[in-house]
Amino acid sequence: MNNKKRIAITGIGPITSIGIGRESFWKKLIQGKANVKSEEVCLDDELWDKFYLHKVDDFDISGFGIDKGKLDWIRDWKDGDEVRDLSYLIASVKLAIDDSKLEYDPHKCADYGLVVTHENMSLIPFLTKVSDRAFRMLKDDQQNITKKEFHEKLYKDCLKSGYDVQTFMTLFHLAKVFNVRQHSLFICNACASGLYAIETASEMIKNGHNSTVIVTASDCPDIYKYIWFRDLGIYSKDGIIKPFSKESNGLTFGDAGIALVVEELEHARKRNAPIYAEYMGGGFSLEGWQVTVPQVGSDSYHNAIIKAFEVSGVNRNNIELLCPHGVGSHIIDYYESKAITAIFGKNPKSPLITTFKPYVGHTLGASALLEAAILLLSLKNEMILPTLNSDNTNPAYGISLVKEMAKKKLNTVMKICAAFAGYNAASIFRRVE
Repeated sequence: MNNKKRIAITGIGPITSIGIGRESFWKKLIQGKANVKSEEVCLDDELWDKFYLHKVDDFDISGFGIDKGKLDWIRDWKDGDEVRDLSYLIASVKLAIDDSKLEYDPHKCADYGLVVTHENMSLIPFLTKVSDRAFRMLKDDQQNITKKEFHEKLYKDCLKSGYDVQTFMTLFHLAKVFNVRQHSLFICNACASGLYAIETASEMIKNGHNSTVIVTASDCPDIYKYIWFRDLGIYSKDGIIKPFSKESNGLTFGDAGIALVVEELEHARKRNAPIYAEYMGGGFSLEGWQVTVPQVGSDSYHNAIIKAFEVSGVNRNNIELLCPHGVGSHIIDYYESKAITAIFGKNPKSPLITTFKPYVGHTLGASALLEAAILLLSLKNEMILPTLNSDNTNPAYGISLVKEMAKKKLNTVMKICAAFAGYNAASIFRRVE
């Protein structure tokens, strides 16, 4: 084991509502325009509900140069069911591979591992299939069917969908597409999953299991998730996320996939890979209080951020740009502001603070990884993006957000996240000259 190994990020593969691929994505970020649409969900031509969503347009998995035979195998396994989230993962990994200049040969064992994260990819498709089959049987008025016969028929119709609810199946399908045979993992820590995944990849490399690990996440929001967030009272009615604002009225979902190539720095240099930044380390904590609201007054989030400084050896005064979770919910924004101001002071001049959800929506389990990718692009392009919709910042938070785009060579940036169920995380990245 060599804990002195340095860890670099060498590839970025985004699938987002404003752009697909690194270049297109960054170009749209610079333009500062979101792609928010009204999503209508109908059942047999009857409107169930509609909600605003940052939606990916014109996505086609066949356009990413993925081996068709592998995609056909997955389609056959799933009895023809298309799982959009899985397609996002596959496409994101391929984009990151291409960006990092790694080799892609579906017939050779890949020279990397995987860390995959998602909040539960196959659960909603499974529940939808069970509901459809059960409704069809009830509608057919099969009054003579016994309970045993009902369960047996439902089981046979939904067997593979139910099996795919297990998280290891998502990792299996992705590994099959890219012929990955190295140490790989699936993890899920709510919205903070992406930062936990980067740390996990770093540990895998430092422990000698891999020289390269591709970290990937996705989320394709659906009506069930919307209803839950709506009933919690934290979904934006106008579709506009306004972080740390007096006018905050909740979050809006984002549709996305993202992958980062995490690699041992010297390994990356030897193959002349592009290097976005060095991963300096992270801090993590688990509050363990409530699922949907943080414990205002606890020091759990604060401790995660402080731990990141201790682990990385980076002084808090060296952080030039900070990206909080910034969901646009008053209680979560307040909770974040308390931790930020306790560490950096009220309305700090340094670090600059900006949030990215107004650009891409809240992509749930993919959000921390996607927003870390935007920070990395900011480092690479020497540009600070402003927070959209931040005209009326609430002074009670003591947070001054970046409101104008600025050209600036950054050296050290930080991504923090306060997720549901109390999963708190903080990650630090530094420019490599």
